[in-house]
Amino acid sequence: MIKQLLNKTALITGASHGVGLEIGRKFLLAGANVVFSDYTKFDLENLISGISSENGQAYSFYGNMQDQLAVNNLIATTLNKFGRVDILVNANRAIIPSNPLDEKGGALEKSLSQNLIATLNISQLFAKSVIKQTKNRKNSEIVGSIINLTSIAANQTIPEMMPYSVSCAALNQMTRSLAVSLAKDGIRVNAISLGSIMSSSLRLNLHSNPELQDSIIDATPLGYIADPEEVADLALFLSSESSSFLTGQVITIDGGRSILNKLEKAAY
Repeated sequence: MIKQLLNKTALITGASHGVGLEIGRKFLLAGANVVFSDYTKFDLENLISGISSENGQAYSFYGNMQDQLAVNNLIATTLNKFGRVDILVNANRAIIPSNPLDEKGGALEKSLSQNLIATLNISQLFAKSVIKQTKNRKNSEIVGSIINLTSIAANQTIPEMMPYSVSCAALNQMTRSLAVSLAKDGIRVNAISLGSIMSSSLRLNLHSNPELQDSIIDATPLGYIADPEEVADLALFLSSESSSFLTGQVITIDGGRSILNKLEKAAY
């Protein structure tokens, strides 16, 4: 494998499982040093078993990204460990189904807090760190990349998924806004909009509703549910020099599901 991310340091939230974990593994193989972050403790050595130490170095961090102190500590820990930070992947998502008429559940507030506000907070601190470490960058030199994981739910109207849909729609717009704001500093910001991916949340959903799998496949033109590794490949592209002129984009990876919109159920 070509070491597209050699000498780069990547920070990934929600990295102890599913899509976030697979992105971290892919980045290690591409030569990057990777900080795997999540809100509960996890066995990193077991999660990355089989990846040679000849690739990038891995480090784990535990903390709730809705806590500003934890965000500060995450960035500080990354800089102390590797001396720099180049790539941020915001893969920590909250999917909270709810009744749109339930005014006491707080699902919308919780979704916005984790999917939008926490993502913004860590993106801001990441960007400031990149700007500080690249004061002498050349004009038009790309020095940083932020990738937000969002969902095709942003453009669909499934009532019980309103909190998730609203937070993803807001995250898409935040992606575009940050892309414009940070372009002058050489930092690109893009989003990956997920649909039919076998993420941790979808796997749990299918375990409780096994009949849902056939419905998803039927609603997906390519006829299957993708593995997280396919998202990791896209994330690697968005983090590498191969996408140096790409920013402010929300790229959908769903096997064509959002084109048809045949599946009016909560399956993300």
